[in-house]
Amino acid sequence: MLRILETLTDPGNSEKANEDAFGYTGAHVWVIDGATDVADGPLIGAETGAHWLAREASALFEANAARYGADLYGLVRFTIETLALRFGQERLRPPNGRHEWPSAAMALVHAGEGSLSCANFADCGLILLEDESDEAHVYGVKHTSREAGAVSRTAELIDALAPGERPFDNAAIMEYLRDNRRRQNTHDGYWILGIDPEAAAHMRHWEIPLTRPVTGLLFSDGFGSVVFDYHRFDPATLVRRSALGGLSSIVAEVRQIEAVEDPDCLSCPRFKRHDDATAVLFRVE
Repeated sequence: MLRILETLTDPGNSEKANEDAFGYTGAHVWVIDGATDVADGPLIGAETGAHWLAREASALFEANAARYGADLYGLVRFTIETLALRFGQERLRPPNGRHEWPSAAMALVHAGEGSLSCANFADCGLILLEDESDEAHVYGVKHTSREAGAVSRTAELIDALAPGERPFDNAAIMEYLRDNRRRQNTHDGYWILGIDPEAAAHMRHWEIPLTRPVTGLLFSDGFGSVVFDYHRFDPATLVRRSALGGLSSIVAEVRQIEAVEDPDCLSCPRFKRHDDATAVLFRVE
């Protein structure tokens, strides 16, 4: 049985739309992290394309999860097909290229009899900690997608900014991001939740047998950064501290690092000082 213990979503910038979304219904729970727009101008939605996609996908999961049950491939493919249809109907203009397509990372879980199914795109993640265990199991994100070359290039671009210049106003940074985004849902690039139905066949998927009760944590990378970027503690400790001190205590530590310890984004190279942070803490017994 899946039991939700706590949920939290905290915007990285209170003046902008939160581009994370989460939800749960019955035996399903999910976290979605919209990829920050690098479009040439407004394309879809009242806020951003990332906000539009995350909210639409979350609503589709909630409305259709029970119908698909353990068939996460089916649920995700139906969701992407519907997103593609709605994008064609609601967009303000044709996109200028693949870099403008809205997209998102995702972690989606279904709790079955004696097992969990997990589906994943990109850097949302799942941590499971069995009762009486000292070691957690991580699915979906170990930040291997942020290979050393990407981190190094990010650092170079941040270091080259003029005093007071914002990263998303810098032409070199925007071209770097757009070039990366053009690789989405291609065989030479990476697969992600968005508006290309072919991506469903390439999502990562795990069937996880459960022999003991577990505490689980689903999260966007803005929440998981305390482990996978800032290396403050290991995944098992993240689950324990989330359960004992609450999810807000973890976000407070993340914001302390971002605002006080590394406000210039140099120790951990990144283009946004603060990222949206979302997590769902749950039990399966």
